[in-house]
Amino acid sequence: MNEKNEMSGNGENRNILFYSDKVASFDLGTDHPFKPIRAKHMMELLARYSLIYEKNQAVMPPDPITDEQLYLFHDPAYIGLLKKAGHGDFTIDMLSAGLGTDDNPVVPGLTDYCFAAAGGTVQGAVMLANNEARVVFNPLGGFHHAGADHAEGFCYVNDIAVAVEELTRRGKRVACIDIDVHFGNGVRDAFADRNDVLCVSIHESGMSIYPWSGFVEDIGEGAGRGYTANIPLMQGSDDGVFLYAFEAVVPRLIESFKPDIVAAVIGADTHKDDLLGHLNLTSIGYERTIRTINRISPKLLVTGGGGYNLYKTAALWTLAWAAFCGLEPEDSYAGLIGGMMYGPEAQSGTLRDQPYVVSGNLKNQCTEYAQDVVAYLKRNLFPIHGIN
Repeated sequence: MNEKNEMSGNGENRNILFYSDKVASFDLGTDHPFKPIRAKHMMELLARYSLIYEKNQAVMPPDPITDEQLYLFHDPAYIGLLKKAGHGDFTIDMLSAGLGTDDNPVVPGLTDYCFAAAGGTVQGAVMLANNEARVVFNPLGGFHHAGADHAEGFCYVNDIAVAVEELTRRGKRVACIDIDVHFGNGVRDAFADRNDVLCVSIHESGMSIYPWSGFVEDIGEGAGRGYTANIPLMQGSDDGVFLYAFEAVVPRLIESFKPDIVAAVIGADTHKDDLLGHLNLTSIGYERTIRTINRISPKLLVTGGGGYNLYKTAALWTLAWAAFCGLEPEDSYAGLIGGMMYGPEAQSGTLRDQPYVVSGNLKNQCTEYAQDVVAYLKRNLFPIHGIN
């Protein structure tokens, strides 16, 4: 895979994609559900659909995150433990920091992987702050569960929190939009008491999925009250329910907050075929959400986040990159090869799904739940932002 291509054009129109075969090939274990290789599948699709050859695009390998950058959010003692873990050396004190668990195993090469995967996000943030790009996408990043002093939820380094700290240090207003099926508790905890960062998350309700939090009543703390917006959805919710809730809340908050940069986690685990989530989105709802995020964001720092059906995740991220770049996928193999090149998991011959609509009592329950969430936010959070 060619990891760098020539780029030209105005920085305000540049689209940067961070990728490394080495990082994408890292393996947390045969039975571990988090597979960085999905980013490589995405790159294959981007090539197949002619989505990485524009003059204003560049594919770049990430530089490893530095200690100085890590310490913007993470405790030095925790980073010290993580470096030890990178040698595959397990010590009992790591368990209290979430290292060595089933979710966050200690394996050789761990530190190099974590620091490179996170580095692309922070590197991209700096590029956006310096007006060197309009969109930066790091599919290898998006570790929104990691805390300042611990790992959790497959996340060792919270690249989003570090990147946002870097941006606010440079005087930027940042809004975080998280559409991953799991609530980004690590990012929430980092900024819940601040009003210079807006954190908006739409996710499956914590009543039915990890991290068992992210309820609508949590709207921030202290000076940050009103700057955390949670949009939990009932398990089983489909495109229509998701889009209703997202479009009723997110664009209006972003318009009011007026961020300089939006940091988006675009996890694909909301898809109906995902292995860990319980929502029923298809590419239809996902792509429309991505296009809305692109429209309401002056600049975008995008990370991959979750997605445990590897082939659906690769397809959805391909559609996302196309939307961010204002392109339509064109299959260069159309008429030559039937279906996806790497298996039946993806729908034959296309990146997009057929419509899927939940009906009956489940649809009514999901709709009513979403309506209650939206009503709560309009009643309790919108007035803080002067939204009628």
